[in-house]
Amino acid sequence: MPAATGPDVLVAYERTGGFAGIRKRVTVGNSGTALVDGDKITLKDDEMRGLRDALDRVVTTESSEEGCLVADHFTYTLAYAGHRATRCWLPSDWRAAVERLEALTRR
Repeated sequence: MPAATGPDVLVAYERTGGFAGIRKRVTVGNSGTALVDGDKITLKDDEMRGLRDALDRVVTTESSEEGCLVADHFTYTLAYAGHRATRCWLPSDWRAAVERLEALTRR
């Protein structure tokens, strides 16, 4: 489960599942400091702007079990702007934000 959101947390994200039982966690603070799978990193100003813009396009704020009956599926959890939702099928409005958050796990 992503870290609890608070006044200093911009977004918390987690992807779990798949054949290998992957777990990726990212929590980004409003200051641009992120905790990525336990490691602290700092986002550049343009990365923060891009992430905020992508998050502003997120309108799917309800959890759903659609797509969860597929073997070895991934589960995505996004906590942002007072909402927390878990999905097994990635909504299109989440895609840009998730791509940016996933990119942080590869730094």
